[in-house]
Amino acid sequence: TDWTGEQKLEYKVSIGEEPQIWRIPSDKAEAKMVAVIARQFIQEKKSILILVPKKEFFPLITQELSKRGIVYSCPISFLPERVKTVKLLVDWATIPSDSFKTRLVVEELINKGIAHVPGVKKDRKSTKQETIKKRIIEETEIAKLWESVDKKNDLFLVIKNLKDPNKTLIKIQDGLLNLSDLFINFKKEKRGEFIKQLAVVSGIWCNPSELMDDIIKITKLLNPQSITGLGWVQLNTMKKAKGLEADVVIMVGLEDDIVPNPRSDTIEESRLFYVSMTRAKEKLYLFHSYKRPRGISYGQELINKERSKFLDVIGRESKWKRP
Repeated sequence: TDWTGEQKLEYKVSIGEEPQIWRIPSDKAEAKMVAVIARQFIQEKKSILILVPKKEFFPLITQELSKRGIVYSCPISFLPERVKTVKLLVDWATIPSDSFKTRLVVEELINKGIAHVPGVKKDRKSTKQETIKKRIIEETEIAKLWESVDKKNDLFLVIKNLKDPNKTLIKIQDGLLNLSDLFINFKKEKRGEFIKQLAVVSGIWCNPSELMDDIIKITKLLNPQSITGLGWVQLNTMKKAKGLEADVVIMVGLEDDIVPNPRSDTIEESRLFYVSMTRAKEKLYLFHSYKRPRGISYGQELINKERSKFLDVIGRESKWKRP
């Protein structure tokens, strides 16, 4: 059936309070409010679950939690992209026979690394048709390598034994062979060569300022949590809420152009919303913001945003709150 907005929800709980529905001035204020509430209930030794409509909500919230020394678990990584690339290459060097990891590394090398081929969608400079065509040709050649992969020959072995490879595959072949050799046959006289080769192959940290930027970002991620360690908060998306529970649940982003997601089935979205609310054992906070960046919202309005129709069904007014 179609959602009519006329359904009524009835709350029947043996303990606890009615849900708090708050309208917050902005997305940044929302993140601060979440952290303030989390800190309060951590001191009362309560478990806390923060549920968001989508992963784009995590950065602001985790930043505010970190500022207050609150340890959290989050389903996505906030490591700088260059650090993620290094981790990928090191993971591959540890097990080069893993064809899936080899595929990811090869993709990284043609996207940004030593075998860079313009034309990938993320490369905004590559708009010419002939450039895109060249990219497709190179990707097709690389895809053909899988035809030789079997139980006896992993993808790295296939690349290693290539005969008469083209220029791109030569760069991939040389880069992976050098990286693998330095990882396996490390000697004192070659100290630092593996790290150097990582930079050469991946194309990162050639500029020292990039390395400093990444170190600063990682320090900001880790330092606040290691100072006070006030407690632990769990973050997740509403889609992953089933099976979770906490004394205090905070749901954010409840504007009508986000929840329900206009690109999804409204009935299914209503189920996700209901399941998310029922994760709370004692207290439930429902936040919607007066303004939200367009990159987060699905709608065009940036300010004076309407709250979710799911909140309207509850039949209670929102309270204006500031952190």
